[in-house]
Amino acid sequence: MPGVELAPVIELVPHRDPVLLLERLLDHDGESTIALVDIGGQSWLKRDDGSVAAWLAPEYMAQCVAAHEGMLARAADRQLPRGFLIAVLGVALHCREFGPAERLRVRVGRFRGRAGLGVLSHRCTIHMDAGGRDGRLLAEGRLCVAVPRPSRSPATAS
Repeated sequence: MPGVELAPVIELVPHRDPVLLLERLLDHDGESTIALVDIGGQSWLKRDDGSVAAWLAPEYMAQCVAAHEGMLARAADRQLPRGFLIAVLGVALHCREFGPAERLRVRVGRFRGRAGLGVLSHRCTIHMDAGGRDGRLLAEGRLCVAVPRPSRSPATAS
């Protein structure tokens, strides 16, 4: 999907501050979505030194999954899905925390399932942002979400 317009995260993820943790989308190509997390810009679950525990990684992944599925719904002129997390599988954390000045690149892509089947599985990774590209791998795993059958009404309808 070259040239696809990236929607604001707030329009795709059903969370608001302080628990909306994605800064913005960086890329979406129909197969995967990459979102930016700015640790310094967060307040939720932040430690006194400004760091965030690495066990928050599955939440970053889940919010990126919501953004990915939202972008797919928009492209297909469907309502935004309102799914829920049902499984976190094989998550490996390669660090203990995310530092206060770190920027993370969260990448998700559908591994199994398709809209209408009810359960979708996504492969997820989190890398350190290295000047607009993936740096060191910080976390990886798979998330499964339950998503209701899509409806064909416009995604932008209120």
